[in-house]
Amino acid sequence: MKLGPLSYRAAMPKLFIFALIAICTVANAQADSRGLTVQLKASEARDATVLEEVELYSKSYALVIGNDSYGAGWARLAQARNDAHKVANALRARGFEVTLKLDLTSREMEQSFKDFFLDKGEDPDARLFIWYAGHGHTEDGEGYLVPVDGAAPQNRRKFLTTALSMRDFGKFVRYAESKHVFTIFDSCFAGTIFNVARSNDTPPQITRITAQPVRQFLTSGDAGQTVADNGSFADLFIEALEGKRRADPNADGYLTASELGVFLDTKMSNLTNNRQTPRYGKLQDQKYDKGDFVFQLATASPTRTAQPTAQPDKETVFWQSIRNSQNQADFQAYLD
Repeated sequence: MKLGPLSYRAAMPKLFIFALIAICTVANAQADSRGLTVQLKASEARDATVLEEVELYSKSYALVIGNDSYGAGWARLAQARNDAHKVANALRARGFEVTLKLDLTSREMEQSFKDFFLDKGEDPDARLFIWYAGHGHTEDGEGYLVPVDGAAPQNRRKFLTTALSMRDFGKFVRYAESKHVFTIFDSCFAGTIFNVARSNDTPPQITRITAQPVRQFLTSGDAGQTVADNGSFADLFIEALEGKRRADPNADGYLTASELGVFLDTKMSNLTNNRQTPRYGKLQDQKYDKGDFVFQLATASPTRTAQPTAQPDKETVFWQSIRNSQNQADFQAYLD
């Protein structure tokens, strides 16, 4: 359809706005894919002033694993792969480059972790995020991730040769040179490689300490618990990431791994009447226990300010000042 002169003029502002929105959307997507810039506070106090703005991450990488097709004595799961797809999509929307892996065997799972930490972890300024959904198990106080071909614990020798111990995972996570690595296990086992944080700890503001190296972990349940295979844990994580839940207690626009741990622990414990209690913490290593992994939440719409009252032009002001005058010279000055 052709546009006449009047229609064209009326349509132009809309076309300009649409084009501007498209440009801004692309720019924001590109900014997310490059990493994350944050405002560092002068202290951990809630009302602390902003010290500086820094690029915390240059790149954002995620490895997402969902294991459903179990055998050899392990119950087949129904939701792990579906959850993995949903989590992967949510992370892509937040600017992550995602590697999605499904139904991994023992060899495939170990190699996937090694490749991810060695390849994507080459950049010290990148952030690495890992999501694992599948069976977990605790044996003699040691936590294990169970691949789809993992043997049942009753066959101890075969179980230990097919399952991936948390000690080995702790070794792999140190392969990465990236400062910040955060792993969520949607499974239950004892947290043998990380110090469990207290859920009543108040997460601090984003400061220079936040940027220090860290390896953080979060499990959807504790040792001996049965984790629900209904997607509720993944849904809570995604809703928190998208800003649909009040998971950011200090309302600074950032969601740290510590804040996420408090939120998921509280919510899942309440939803399950303490039958499923997530655990979170940092690697038991002084080299990797200081910082905090950071997500940026969707920014709130800027507060609309009142439009300034239009000011009259000089001619109008002059006329208002002389219109009741009895002096002819005033009117002549106005006409001139």
